[in-house]
Amino acid sequence: MLKLTTSVAALAYAALAMSANAQDVAADNKHPVSKAARADEAEIVVTGLKRDQAFVEVPVAVQVFDATAIHRAGITRPQDFLAMTPNVSFQVANHAGEFFVNIRGQTSIRQSEGAVAVVIDGVQLATQNEFNGELFDIQQIEVLKGPQGALYGRNASAGAIVITTKAPTDDFEGQVTAGYGNWNSSRMNGSVSGAIIPGKLRFRASVAFNDTDGPYTNINTGEKPMRSNEKLARLRLDWEAGENTNVDFRLNGSRLLGGAIAYNAQVVGTTIGGVPVTRIDTNDTSLPFTNDVPGRNRQDKFSTSLKIDHDFGFAKLTSVTSYNMISDNYQAKNYPYAGWSYGGNDFVSGALGGIDALVLFGDNTQKFRIANRAFIQELRLTSSNDGPLRWQAGVFFLKSKRRFTTEQGLNGRLPTDGAGNLLPPFSGLVSPITRNLIGGGSILPTRGIDGPETNNGTLNYDDNLYRARNFAPFGNIQYDITDNIEFQGALRYDIERRSIRTLTPDIANPFFGVATGAPQATYNLCVATTGRAAADCHADRTFKQMQPKATLTYKFPGRNGSIYAGYGKSFKSGGFNPIGTRDTLLVSLPNVLVQDSYGKEVADSYEIGFKSLWFNRRVSFNGAAYYTKVSNAQQFEFFPTGGIQSISQIKRTRIQGFEFDINARLTDTLTIFGGYGLADTKIVDIDSQDPVDRADIIGKRVPFAANYNLSAGFQLTQPINDRLDFLLRGDYSRTGSIWYDQRNQPNTKRDPVDLVNARIGLSSDRWELALWSKNLFNEKYNSEAVVILPIAHAVYRAPDRSVGVEAKVKF
Repeated sequence: MLKLTTSVAALAYAALAMSANAQDVAADNKHPVSKAARADEAEIVVTGLKRDQAFVEVPVAVQVFDATAIHRAGITRPQDFLAMTPNVSFQVANHAGEFFVNIRGQTSIRQSEGAVAVVIDGVQLATQNEFNGELFDIQQIEVLKGPQGALYGRNASAGAIVITTKAPTDDFEGQVTAGYGNWNSSRMNGSVSGAIIPGKLRFRASVAFNDTDGPYTNINTGEKPMRSNEKLARLRLDWEAGENTNVDFRLNGSRLLGGAIAYNAQVVGTTIGGVPVTRIDTNDTSLPFTNDVPGRNRQDKFSTSLKIDHDFGFAKLTSVTSYNMISDNYQAKNYPYAGWSYGGNDFVSGALGGIDALVLFGDNTQKFRIANRAFIQELRLTSSNDGPLRWQAGVFFLKSKRRFTTEQGLNGRLPTDGAGNLLPPFSGLVSPITRNLIGGGSILPTRGIDGPETNNGTLNYDDNLYRARNFAPFGNIQYDITDNIEFQGALRYDIERRSIRTLTPDIANPFFGVATGAPQATYNLCVATTGRAAADCHADRTFKQMQPKATLTYKFPGRNGSIYAGYGKSFKSGGFNPIGTRDTLLVSLPNVLVQDSYGKEVADSYEIGFKSLWFNRRVSFNGAAYYTKVSNAQQFEFFPTGGIQSISQIKRTRIQGFEFDINARLTDTLTIFGGYGLADTKIVDIDSQDPVDRADIIGKRVPFAANYNLSAGFQLTQPINDRLDFLLRGDYSRTGSIWYDQRNQPNTKRDPVDLVNARIGLSSDRWELALWSKNLFNEKYNSEAVVILPIAHAVYRAPDRSVGVEAKVKF
């Protein structure tokens, strides 16, 4: 609490200093602000609060990247700009579709809804999976921090990311960007824009392609486990249908092929690729890839939206309709991943009492099939900006379904004895051990149960259909109490009905009692563990939440800054684990807290902040302090036996912290920038009443959340002559430590990570040529860890240094 109190005091002092400075400026400039000054002031406009506002006056902590900053920084993926945003961290792991954004200690996790809303061209995405792809032809990116549920509804409790693509133009224009780098990486994107009917109908078409082998090679098979090939296309039409009516149509499609589940298992006492594992260690990146089953991922994404604006004069009516489809199929070797027959692997572990780890966990494969569909309709009426009172009212509707199929299979075929009975995969648990499985090394491409006669028999199969229906009325106002004091209030009431239906066939599992990973006598866990009939394996729940937000802003005279204070409540919807999850886990984990259904996550947040411009607008300095209470924080847990991925909850957590950022144009050619964010997180209470659990967990840091991050850098654009500029950029980021376990067990914390990126080049009005490097000094670290047991761990290595060349031509 001392840190937060100190932060608030510092902010108050800064605000008083800025107010005095602003009043002095106003006193010295008694004439109206010049047009040039106003134009400069309006260079950065924030749209994330659903109404255009000048950055310096918007009452929210926000980081803005315009088209120039995006290009100069070499931003091509979401992580490129998130790393430069105070109090924002992210995880990239498992496969290309998984990307989790964490803001101010509130986390987004696997198999759950996100905590951050993503909005592209005014259209809110149904899932974060749509967001993690190549960024190209982008006009502006805004990262709003703090509760945004009153504006964007459920799953915006930590903030929102608002992306604006470049709009269609009347004049014909285009650009092509191409590049090549290490890991045999190539990328290209291009766009063209122009008028179909001058003054009435305009288009913009964009395409992108990137291909890479990825940074690592499997020393057993030669596979490139992080390879990726992605193709994307986007079409946008802008039609002035009438004097007061505008229609914006958007169409997107993409396909990605690549590797998947490129983890390394740390099981104490084993040796992987000749490297002994002496302890679990989240910072250890020494283990090589030795999997004997290639990982594969295929993603197909399609989305379309129609946005219609009609201006009545007193207000504008906006209709936003969107639909998206995502198919995400990925598969690989199951834990502990490494190949049995590779000479450098030894799975016999003294920490397991001499038991072979591969025998214990199983020589198995895993396969995931995910199909998402979502329809969104929003209607809102927004008043004009005239007068002291501005308002907005609307309704939001979402209907979605998600079919999620998981399958664990044998890495090979089981032989039979003379009576036709299946033999176990291995003879015994301790050395000497014989592997009875015949063949292996591949996964059948089927979707369904594969029998014991195949080379990839199904040990465990779980097929579920999840549905969601959300309806939410909302409204907000902005009222100028005086010329310098503004009140903003917003209110939204979400009603979300969620359901699950088990689609798993209720048929006998021939591997039950024979092979690890076949937990029940029938494939249908609901039938096996709850006693229900297959037709009764369904459930539904309705989650309701009022989400208010209120801020009070004081704008300094001279429009050089502002200070604001606010409160907001937001939530993430609850949901379901597969029916039968809890009963399955109770067999071996009698104290497990995982339930078949989990509740909504609710956050109450308080914030004060300021924005300021100094030295004739050449320096921008902004900051905020916040305090957040979270109830039922959702957490991901993985149980390798049976391949169970589930959501549990932490009853109460507390987060407090502060952040600031600065951007200073030292000369007309040199700009420096930096920022810092602190997130002090603490687990306050848990559901378990077990004294050991409470002693181990309460008071510990919240997992998956970095305790701080900082960034700093410079951008030099030095003219060589009238037509040619020399470009030089460097930026540094440091992400603080992260725990991956709510008990904060030894060695489950990743130490701070320091990364440096650099870019050098030449540019003119029509072309640019640049050399770049990301992770210039080749920092070795893991981007994620999954804690399984005190002696068993899984880590996902982050990419090492990448370098390349890029050329851009505009026409």
